[in-house]
Amino acid sequence: MNRNHPDVENVVLTPEKRIQELSRLSSKIELNTSIAARKYYRSGREMISMAEVYLKENNLEQAYILYMRFMTLFLETINEHPDYKNVPIEERKLNYQALRDVLPKTEKIKIKLLEQYNNEYELYTERKALQEFKEKHEKEVLSKEKINKSPGFIKGVSQEQSNSVINNVTPEVNYINLRNDYSSLETRPLNQNLITLNELNDNIASSSIPAYSNSQIQFNTDRPIVDRSTKPMLYKNSPGPYNLRCIIVPCNLTKRFLEHAQSNTFKNLETCGILAGKLSSNCLIITHLMIPKQSGTSDSCTTMNEEDIFEFQDRQDLITLGWIHTHPTQTSFMSSVDLHTHYSYQLMMPEAIAIVCAPKYNESNFFFLTPYHGLQVIADCKSVSGFHTHNTDGDIYAVAEHYVLDDNLLVNVVDFR
Repeated sequence: MNRNHPDVENVVLTPEKRIQELSRLSSKIELNTSIAARKYYRSGREMISMAEVYLKENNLEQAYILYMRFMTLFLETINEHPDYKNVPIEERKLNYQALRDVLPKTEKIKIKLLEQYNNEYELYTERKALQEFKEKHEKEVLSKEKINKSPGFIKGVSQEQSNSVINNVTPEVNYINLRNDYSSLETRPLNQNLITLNELNDNIASSSIPAYSNSQIQFNTDRPIVDRSTKPMLYKNSPGPYNLRCIIVPCNLTKRFLEHAQSNTFKNLETCGILAGKLSSNCLIITHLMIPKQSGTSDSCTTMNEEDIFEFQDRQDLITLGWIHTHPTQTSFMSSVDLHTHYSYQLMMPEAIAIVCAPKYNESNFFFLTPYHGLQVIADCKSVSGFHTHNTDGDIYAVAEHYVLDDNLLVNVVDFR
């Protein structure tokens, strides 16, 4: 939701209903056991990082959604993953501490949102009452004018009765004064009661950390109408047909990548890299291209020592935004193996893109799995390795439309090879 101009369709809901809608967007996350449990933990850290950014920008709704999603994932869901016990104890402890920090913070955000929603709802009902009064008064004025314009005779009644009707018309209301009384309502912004970050953070540090219980924070575990594993997060006023956040891409990204991949390209070997960056003003900005240690063939690429990448991202506070790879001798398209690789990226980050560079044909394309079809097809596919076909009537992937090339932005390349 745009914080400065709340959607009427949301404002008309009661504050409690609006909180329920946010909870629905944060409902229980379906695990895909083909994705390692550690990747979910990695994604959890990125959820916290993005939530903190939204909090600093006073975008409380998106912060609330991400914090709730983090809690539902790690309080209700992650222990169902068969690979859960293989997650290092140290990593689980860090995650548990994050949960202890997030629990009271989320409750405080919920209270502030309810205050904001109550103010917006009261203003909405006042405006609605004013509009209804205006309409009623206009009808009365029109009715009086009709009677005043009549020649003193109403068909079907006597002259005496007609005069009686005219003389007993409801006297005109002093509408000008009433309109002045309500003028502040018409000009007052709906979001004038948005709270500040300083106000939100009051007493967080000194607040006692409650033990988790169902009575303290209620999670909406009802399955949404559309499975969240097949539908990206909803972000209003964003580009693209799926309301995805915009990804801002440095203009020299593919050029720099192809320079680093050139030696492999000459040998007919694929090269891959990972795209990472920051969140700002609800836009995702690619700032870094990381090229991990890897081994490649003419049609595949396998990364190694992923811990190096994760440690670097943690130090730089970077969010994973997708990946890039070459097709040394083929055109730019997504193979069945590429689709499964990208699934793990897009499941964690709905906006994640896959860039495929075909140097032989001098083309590069930005792809993503179609949110309402392709994601589900890959999730249901049992062939997790090797090239194979997907029998489907719809498009599994498409050219991404939610990115923008920025001529003023240059990528930072970190080559771990």
